[in-house]
Amino acid sequence: MRARDRRCRFPGCRRRIPTGGELEHLRRWPDGPTAAADLAGFCTTDHRGKHQAPGWTHTLGPDGTLTVTTPTGLTAVTDPPPY
Repeated sequence: MRARDRRCRFPGCRRRIPTGGELEHLRRWPDGPTAAADLAGFCTTDHRGKHQAPGWTHTLGPDGTLTVTTPTGLTAVTDPPPY
């Protein structure tokens, strides 16, 4: 997972993912697995924001594409960087 993401996956952010953490379940545990298919890397700021911004949705596709949707319906998509 860390090899896939390397940098924060929040749209527009380029910060590195901290070495010690900040991997986020897109579906809350235990509803979703602790696996690369349900984890995305965020910087500390965007990881906290994900939990403190009500109404935002984060969806991770099988290819690692992350779609973030705001409460007003705006969407932004980020792809993992190439290997």
